[in-house]
Amino acid sequence: MVDNMKENRILFEFLSDLVANNNREWFKANRARYDAAWERFHQLVGDLIMQVGQFDESVAFLTPKDCIYRIYRDIRFSQDKTPYKGHFGAYINAAGKKSFYGGYYLQIEPHQVVLASGVWWLPPKEMRALRHAIVDQIDVFEQILEEPKFKKHCPVIGFGTERYKRIPNGFPKDFRRPDLLLCKDFTCACYLKPTELLKPHAVERIADIFHCMKPFNDFLKENVLINLEEMEEMKNIVKFF
Repeated sequence: MVDNMKENRILFEFLSDLVANNNREWFKANRARYDAAWERFHQLVGDLIMQVGQFDESVAFLTPKDCIYRIYRDIRFSQDKTPYKGHFGAYINAAGKKSFYGGYYLQIEPHQVVLASGVWWLPPKEMRALRHAIVDQIDVFEQILEEPKFKKHCPVIGFGTERYKRIPNGFPKDFRRPDLLLCKDFTCACYLKPTELLKPHAVERIADIFHCMKPFNDFLKENVLINLEEMEEMKNIVKFF
């Protein structure tokens, strides 16, 4: 466990300077600073996995290497040719950090810490199944969304700003929560000031926020699988007849 959380200051200091000097020459000259910050981030993620694993055993076997994203950007198809990301990111996800199944995402930026959960860029078939699950189980889903602690930390569903202008075809136009059908992703996020990561017991507090996100995550994961199976069965019945 990281004893002195004030040492996390090096994460914000390095990232602030990296954003202001995002080029290979500066990075090479400051490689020792990067290595120190990178090691610190690994320690932080390792401690967080340990804490999250206490309420979600599915991730307890993970290591920081399983969860942490590279700081190097893929610039092959991007107009932005800056070589490095301006943040450190890790996705604590039993299915892998590239999975579209829900997990617990931590992103440290120069001026904020982002905690997120849910499903992002879900394939069309899975997204349709999930929307059907929400319509069919809206009472259960609303109970999760309205839980006071969850609502305090995650007042908005949908990490991205883009939303559909109208309810997608195949769903009731008079659905009582149209905002949920207009989402292009089903994520929730909590934003913390950098100072929160410098206080004692910061990892425990972050894990506690992730804990309140778990019912939201569980609903998404469970219903994507259940509804996909049901939809495939219906397709087979139609083919049979």
